[in-house]
Amino acid sequence: MKSVKLYDKRFQKIVKLGEGTYGKVYKVKLPDTEKVQYYALKKYASILFGEGMDITALREITILKEISHENIVKIHELFYGMKSLYIAYEYIDCELTKIIQPLNNDELPESLIKGLMLQMLKGLAEIHRYSVLHRDIKPQNLLVNKDGVLKIADFGFARFIASPGREMTAGVISNWYRPPEIFFGAKYYSYGVDIWSTGCIFAEMIKRKPLFQGATEIDILTKIFSLLGIPNESDWPDNNQLDGFKLFSQGDVITIKKYFAGFSEEGIDLLEKMLALNPNKRISASEAIKHPFFTVEPLPCTNEEIAQVVSKLIQ
Repeated sequence: MKSVKLYDKRFQKIVKLGEGTYGKVYKVKLPDTEKVQYYALKKYASILFGEGMDITALREITILKEISHENIVKIHELFYGMKSLYIAYEYIDCELTKIIQPLNNDELPESLIKGLMLQMLKGLAEIHRYSVLHRDIKPQNLLVNKDGVLKIADFGFARFIASPGREMTAGVISNWYRPPEIFFGAKYYSYGVDIWSTGCIFAEMIKRKPLFQGATEIDILTKIFSLLGIPNESDWPDNNQLDGFKLFSQGDVITIKKYFAGFSEEGIDLLEKMLALNPNKRISASEAIKHPFFTVEPLPCTNEEIAQVVSKLIQ
């Protein structure tokens, strides 16, 4: 790989941003330039020299080198030390979480929700166009820069769609954004898993709190079925054949229309299509972009308007 080089310690670490099973992420800077430039530096804990590169790192690099889009984070460069791989990404100050978290009791303007959702769906549609599943869509992995551009980040769990008949990992996607088929142990799934996660974030922006927050998997599934009802054979055929299927008794169903009463009719319709229990019935990202929700008043706000919100949060 021409873009991979030995680590030369040009980057100065400023602060650790996070840590996961893969390794650590730091905010770093290049001080020797005319204008100081900041990057997010991901350090993979190890590279298996005897057997090849760590598969998680290899997938992330391959996918982000392949896909270039305004709403997807960019790799700046790659380099490695004796035992570690480093990936430097463009650094972005603001996670979507900062915008969603309520600083007061005010609702987010619908035009702001539309502007952010439209960018999110455009990035997701591009990812899916390359036959890639992100598998970890959540507010912490959605970054909004000072120009008001939302970018999908952290492709550590991403992978290309498996060939027919090839099983995929079941334990993916953060719990609050995980669709029921993954909770039920589905080994074969597709783009609908990312759509469900995006729908959860859509709902979170409306209510300014996670839709399916729970301490355990049972808690979360109970909340899902309390809102959407218990899946039956006609709605979702053979769901009870999944390895991790759990039988739930039906209580009172709230419904999306009741829970989000007061939100626009078009918005509720889109949310229902994204949170369909049957993954095969969920709307695609490319279809969602064309949904009437984005063409009726109020129209999606501009990037410049989003930038004004971000500037107040990162001061």
